[in-house]
Order: sequence, then structure tokens, then C-alpha cells
Amino acid sequence: MRTRFLEWFIVAATCLASALVAAADPRPNFVIILADDMGFSDPGCYGGEIQTPHLDRLAAEGMRFSQFYNCALCGPSRAALMTGIEPHQAGILDWTGLLNERSVTVFELLKKAGYSTCATGRLDMVTSENWHDPEAIGRHVDRFFGSTGHKGPGNYFKDVRNTEFYLEGKPYSIPEGGYKTDLISDYAVRFLHERPKDRPFLLYLSHYAPHWPLHAKPEDIAKYRELYRRLGWDRGREERLARLVAKGLIPSGTVLAERDPRAQPWEAAEFPEWEAERMAVYAAQIDCLDQGVGRVMKALEETGAGKNTLVLFLSDNGSADTAVGNLDRDGQTWRSDGTPTRAGNRPENVPGPADTFVTAGPAWSMLANAPLRNHKRSAFEGGIASPLIAWWPQGIRNRGGVSDELTHLTDLPATLLDLAGAAYPSTWQGRSVALAAGRSLAPLWREGKRDGHESLCWTISGHRAVREGAWKLVAPKGSPWELYDLSTDRGERNNLADAHPERVASMAARHAAWQSNQGE
Repeated sequence: MRTRFLEWFIVAATCLASALVAAADPRPNFVIILADDMGFSDPGCYGGEIQTPHLDRLAAEGMRFSQFYNCALCGPSRAALMTGIEPHQAGILDWTGLLNERSVTVFELLKKAGYSTCATGRLDMVTSENWHDPEAIGRHVDRFFGSTGHKGPGNYFKDVRNTEFYLEGKPYSIPEGGYKTDLISDYAVRFLHERPKDRPFLLYLSHYAPHWPLHAKPEDIAKYRELYRRLGWDRGREERLARLVAKGLIPSGTVLAERDPRAQPWEAAEFPEWEAERMAVYAAQIDCLDQGVGRVMKALEETGAGKNTLVLFLSDNGSADTAVGNLDRDGQTWRSDGTPTRAGNRPENVPGPADTFVTAGPAWSMLANAPLRNHKRSAFEGGIASPLIAWWPQGIRNRGGVSDELTHLTDLPATLLDLAGAAYPSTWQGRSVALAAGRSLAPLWREGKRDGHESLCWTISGHRAVREGAWKLVAPKGSPWELYDLSTDRGERNNLADAHPERVASMAARHAAWQSNQGE
């Protein structure tokens, strides 16, 4: 009897908490979860073999987007996500930097609109004042935990030079046994329990995972070691494509992008066990991120905020093909404690532990981005296409659905401001700001349609692209335009430029006109 009463009391208390929150302010809460360098088909709900049950739940109860685009590189993508304007207009042309005077962040706008705001993880470019200064951070978000440097994670287990962590404005050292992905998720859970209950909130989780170095906890790596020894990158890409087609995320008849010329067939891999270990660690990084998503979702439910919270999950660009590069040198002390790092993609460096610095490389990056072409920093689909999952029980009707709406990062700030009833300003704190580029997704959820993008354009590190309907015009750095019909060729294999010269000319002119307005 006592157990039944306790169960009844918990249910009643949860319902009361939900009612009080709704009565205090009916506007939705927002949770943005950003992965770093995660491929298009890595999550299970996007065809991957990696175990992501919590992301899969969000997809089953929410909506997935099959043609959502980022800006191919971390700095431009994060600038677009934080401001809703084109990254060139925000002054971010490469992997990092500081936003210029034409920018205003969604943090600032929602905070002014009465939202409680929290950011956790990587936050390295946000203000013209100095986002690297923890005192400046406090003028933009109410709560912050993470790094203000701009060197990437460097190490998931240990402090590294030039990338300090801060907790509520004070320097923070990674504790013994700590792992940055877990710390980011756990702070988000803490905020959800401690936040003011009479105000809606914006919670931004800016993860490092699965960005290199390949560091993961042994128990997570163990789940995948044998899987990738059996699967390899070639069979893995084929199986992902089949699942993507079955899930309605890729058109039937799609052909895989050609294998990266730097990658051998799996059967010819010289060190297959070491290669499999690289992908096992990469998968473990995503697995751990998904575990954190589960803890965040549990906290939303425990605090009565679940039904009226919009959760968005995405990646800042495609998976990376890069090697260790200039970090691969003897005697380096990347870690703050001076412990030498075994750097380099060589079989004697088995990835996973804190004293290694290894990357996944082009063959596994092709699997992560399957069935798409190329990698991060490229304007081919493997660089700019990202999963996007939207979950909002109170607002999304077509639950479990897949949208092929042409969608861009800049649409997400526009959506948040629309739902919050907050206008995007023409001026902010005495300065003019650039025009917002995004278009709200809210009408799509309310009415099943919206006034979408006629076109999207990119210029990243010399790579260019234009998307108009199903057509895509794309050019690698220093190369001529290529034309693809993505309705049948998402792998960008059949170049139709010679067959449609007039379309190439018109789309190229559109790109030139767009670029002339970017302030470069």
C-alpha cells in the first residue's frame, strides 16, 4: 500500500511541476546538442551500426531531416548556428575566430526575451568583446561550463595546454577518471535540475565528440572491437546505404560515392586489427555522447520539462579525414602535466588511452559519411550534409517522420526566435547587425509546410557549392564546376555539367551574386 501511495505521489508531483512550468511561461524550452565531426550516417536512426538508442528514440518520437546542411567546417558552422547569419557575414571564414560587430547571438536574444541560458562544452568564438574571457561569457549566458580556447579537445581525459576549461567563470581541471563528453552531459543535467522553474530555458551542449584524438573509455570501445574487424569499411558502407534506403532517408537506387583514393580495399588493409581499433574508438565516442543524451532526456522528464521542450541534434560538419599532421613529432608535451603523447597514425600507437593522439583517417571517414562523397571542409555532400533530429512532443505532429525539406543551420536560430516570440533585430547595442539568413521550421511542424529556401550557397576554404531544388553545383578548390542531380545521385558520381551548360551558368551566376553580398 505504501509503495502504491509513493508511486501515486511521484506521478502527482511530476504533473504538478509540469503544470506550474506551463503556467509560469507557456513558451517552449530549447535544447541544442551539437556533435563535432560526426558523419551523416553514424547514428543508428540514420543507418549506422553504432549503438545510439537515445538518439533513435528522439527520431522515433520526433522528426528526421534527410537534407539538412551545415557549413562544412567547425567555425563557420558554429557561427551560423549561434547567430542565424551567414558565417562570412559574421567574420568566420576558417575553423575558428571571433564573431564580428555585425553579429548578435541567439543566447543574447533569448536571454533578453526572458529565457534562462546555459552553455556547456566547446564555446570558442561567440563575441566581439572576447568570448575567451570567462567574464565576457557571463554577459551572454547565465551558466557556462567548458573551454574557451580554440584548439579542439586535445585530450578527452586530461588538461591540455591552450585549451582551459572553466566552471562558472573559474578555471577547472579535469578530475582523475573524468571524461569530457561525460562532464559536458553531466553539467547539462545539473543545470536542468537547478534552473529557475518559472522561466523557459535554452541549453546548448557543444560536444567535442567524435572529433579527434581517438580517446574513449575501455568499456565503450569493447562493444565495437570485434564488429569492425568483421565489417571493415567497404561492407560497412554498403550496409549503411541499405539501411538508409530502408529508412526513407536516401532514394532507392542511390550508388555509394567512390572510395577515397587514399583508402585501400578492406581486404588489402595492412594492419586490419589496428584499423578496426581506430573505428571502434570513434564509435565508442559517439556511444558515450548518446549515453549523455539519455541522461539529459531523463532530467527533462524528472523536472517536468519534457513535453514542451524542443530538442535538436546535429553535427557541425561531416566526418574528418585528416591525419595527425604537425602534431606528429617527437618530444611534444601536448598535455598540461607534461606527459609525452604518442602521436601519429601508426600501428604502434593503439588509440583510446590519454597518452595517444590518433585520428580515424579517410577510409573510416568515408564509412561515417556513407553514402556521401568526401569529408569535412569539402562542399561535397560528405562535408556539408548532417543528420538533424527534432523532438518536441507538444509541437511536432508527424512523429517518426522524415522530411526532405532543404534545411540549413541558419534555420535553427530562426526557429527558436519564432517559437519564443522574440524578434531578430536590425540593431543591437548601438550597432547594425547583418540580416538573418534562416527560415523558421515552426510552420513545417504546425502546418506541414513552410516558405523554404529557393537556394543555398557555400564557399569554404576555396570549395564552392550551390543547391537549387534537387540540383547541386559544386567545385573543389581550384577546380571547375560539377553538376549533380541529387534526387538520383546523392553520392555525386554522375557529373552532368557538360549535358546542362545553361544550368551550370545560371547556378554559377547565383553563387557569384550571393558571394558578392557576403562581405568578403
